[in-house]
Amino acid sequence: MKKHFLKIGLAVITACTLFSCKKSSNETVNISVPLRVVGKAISTTTLPEKDALGNPLPLKGTMLAGKTYDIMSDVTVNSGDTLYIQPGVTILVHGDGLTAASSPTFYVNGTLVSDGSKEAPNTFTVFETSTIKKSNPTFKDDAANDPAFKGYWGGFQCGPLAKLLLLRFTHIEYVGSPWDVNATDYGAKAGDPKFGIYMNSGTNARASLIVEDSWFYGSKDDCIGKCANINVSIMRNTFIKTGGTGGEGVNFKDGVFGDMAYNLSFGGATNGLKTASVAGKSTIVNIYNNTLVQCGFRQTKATRNGSINTETNTGGFIYNNIIVNCKQGLRITYTSEKGSPSDTLNTSYGNSLTCIGRGTPMGGTEQYMVFIEPHQYTVKKSTDFNGYVNGTTITTGADAGTNIGTNTASDSLKYDPLFVNYDVAANSVGRNYRVSELPAGYDFHLKSNSPAIGAGVYPGGTGKNAMPVKANAPLLVQYGFPMKVVTAGGTFGATITPPNKDLGAFPTDGTGNQHKY
Repeated sequence: MKKHFLKIGLAVITACTLFSCKKSSNETVNISVPLRVVGKAISTTTLPEKDALGNPLPLKGTMLAGKTYDIMSDVTVNSGDTLYIQPGVTILVHGDGLTAASSPTFYVNGTLVSDGSKEAPNTFTVFETSTIKKSNPTFKDDAANDPAFKGYWGGFQCGPLAKLLLLRFTHIEYVGSPWDVNATDYGAKAGDPKFGIYMNSGTNARASLIVEDSWFYGSKDDCIGKCANINVSIMRNTFIKTGGTGGEGVNFKDGVFGDMAYNLSFGGATNGLKTASVAGKSTIVNIYNNTLVQCGFRQTKATRNGSINTETNTGGFIYNNIIVNCKQGLRITYTSEKGSPSDTLNTSYGNSLTCIGRGTPMGGTEQYMVFIEPHQYTVKKSTDFNGYVNGTTITTGADAGTNIGTNTASDSLKYDPLFVNYDVAANSVGRNYRVSELPAGYDFHLKSNSPAIGAGVYPGGTGKNAMPVKANAPLLVQYGFPMKVVTAGGTFGATITPPNKDLGAFPTDGTGNQHKY
């Protein structure tokens, strides 16, 4: 696999921010650090600008640190152009989610980089009015009325000639407005909700999708949806309230290669992380060190999973994940409503923890939780923490390789990962497990006595902690763990964090997810 390298000419000028370095114990020297500017600085704050005939002009150049930009209609980044966004930019999208015309979308046919920082993140959100309301903590389990699921604007729709979409320390909120007549150009139908991010290179040179250290809040359907034929790095992000009554946090389709790691998914409608290709075409995505909490309960259709799901010719290394109070744990799929078998040859998994708070039916429309769905390919590995008991593995017929095991309901709460501030038991009673709003102060770091500490695979580990090797899996051997399919380092590259000795997105050495809630 060839790496996809970007060749972008950069013009750097001396718009400056400041940082401090210690010269002595009682003296601080401020040193000016130039902010990057690509092309022309964009000083006009109401966009897009229009020509003499009133037609919107494509957008390129640099949005400037500290400014607030108002987006009044669709924005297009042309093929060969770059839109670069300095740290500390706020972008207010004036949309209502009612029609495509009244709900602006970013159409990316070139390169878009939102280069926020930990100290100065960027924000894409809806412009709030008396009738366009944002969500708030009172909307805990109300998909019909929660503004988080209204889909006020159209997110980022990347055409087949797009080269790079990179979001770094960037807030993305309230996406999912409806498609119109151009829907088929993006694999959709008129009236369908737009995914927060869509990218498909088709038969063109493979684009790169790099999303790191960012926050996603509120999407009508998939947050990152049905991307295909691209290389990816999805690292250290937070996904909250993804999908109203259906939809995934991340949903990759055919021809996708890369990594998803150190992400927190809380209160997703269906899966937090999903891969599903098509017959005859592979998708290999490593899924490691993620934390998924309270996912899967707004999706009521049968055979839909509720945490991490692979199906239809997809595989990868799947390790070091923590799944808590979700509809069910990891699924390596044999069959589902839409899915066909996963690529079990090119799949390797283990060293993960699944904890359920309620393992028995709750009555009425309330769902219960399982560690592993029986009659799929998933089994409990010796390095896993969960209450599934492996049963008979079928050896003949179309379902050969599936496991008919049982879930031990009495093991509810047994595999508590001991988060710093999240009560597994309290959040499983009544309908608390359905709450999708992440309360302030929740902390998914690990207490010092957590069973997840030291339970992961990592570079340099030995025994149960050794990095997995599957010599007979050609695609796993080819692509590795983690992968090197996107450019790494620098402004236009990814920061790839390798697997950690601890499980979950928040390891004790502080190298994982950097977010506080």
